[in-house]
Amino acid sequence: TAELGDATADAFAARLANLTALDGLRAVDAAHEANPALVEAAAPYAVILSTISKTDAPTAALGALVGHAMARVKRSAVTVDDALYDALAPALLRARKNAECLGAVGAMRDASPEAIRCGVVAAGRLNDAGRVKDFVDLALKSSALDGLDDAALKVALRTVSKAGDHRTAYAIVDGLPEARRNAPMYHGAIAACGRARPIKGKTAMLLWRRMKAENITVPRSTYNALLHAARGSLTENATTALLAEMNAQNVALNVVSYNIALNSLASGGRFGEVLDLLETMESSSIAPTAVTFGTAVNGAAKANNSAAAVALVKAQQKLGLPLGDPAFASALEACLRDPDSKSASRNAGEILDVLADAEVDLKRRERIESLARAAVGRDRASIDTARLERDEKILGMVLRARTAEV
Repeated sequence: TAELGDATADAFAARLANLTALDGLRAVDAAHEANPALVEAAAPYAVILSTISKTDAPTAALGALVGHAMARVKRSAVTVDDALYDALAPALLRARKNAECLGAVGAMRDASPEAIRCGVVAAGRLNDAGRVKDFVDLALKSSALDGLDDAALKVALRTVSKAGDHRTAYAIVDGLPEARRNAPMYHGAIAACGRARPIKGKTAMLLWRRMKAENITVPRSTYNALLHAARGSLTENATTALLAEMNAQNVALNVVSYNIALNSLASGGRFGEVLDLLETMESSSIAPTAVTFGTAVNGAAKANNSAAAVALVKAQQKLGLPLGDPAFASALEACLRDPDSKSASRNAGEILDVLADAEVDLKRRERIESLARAAVGRDRASIDTARLERDEKILGMVLRARTAEV
């Protein structure tokens, strides 16, 4: 106590740096009794909060320490300035008081790089992509982006990527010096392009070209993200280019790669390449799955290509893969959307033949029946009587099965 009476405020704050957070609080209490002037400035509390931010303890204990420190700030009527907020934010982040941390950073007039880092991580933990974007924008304006550590950048990219915020993801990668850019960062930005609405395939392809220019190895997971984003590319052969590059770089395609590529090609109406890719898949000893075909048939429906839908359904049947509601519904929808009504009606009849032979247990029989009748009926006048009778028998089988089930 005698020492406190003779101490200066700066000397007292410096001595607190050598104490634990708990002992620092005790010293503040002692100073409050012996020499209140020592604790009427922000410096001692900033030191204690800084110590808390580096303390290994359960989060509940850390939160309690922060609370005790701020209670003493209030007791001494200390004005909370940017310097104190700058120490408070990391302590709150350490205690996983994420909302409170955002509040502390938001209260600052001029956020420091460390405060921006805390804001990014806290907002990321809360899955608040909007706040992450705000902090990234602030970091870019204040030239503080390169000051963020890899962990904070990872959190930022993951959060904005999940939200499909391709602009912020691109800004993060673009705003860093080349030496700091790496494959995971590019992957996050490319994934964001694939999740954006509409998909930003052109931006994803630009990021891929930058990866290659910077001699960054592109892993298969990133190629898969690129294949997904390529559906939104303005370049017609983006998917083909990516598949060719994977082959050139000896990056083996897996089932996920094939499924994404098939979806992309099918959505673009490029069904010759779809069938070629299915053959490649089989020759690579990777067995197509029902999901693989379902993806392609769904793409045929979106492209209004009934011929492709029939070819895919027959190929799935030939491989002995189970056919169900989604496959038949998508194929029949392709027949309804195909602008060539005569071919579409004929193709719908072929789908009904597959339906009759497949002996599938349809769960949505009313939907399949409705689609089939509408698709076949698009050119009923041109269909011979025997074909019509067969169609009705097949649909009757569907109806009887539905009635028996009910």
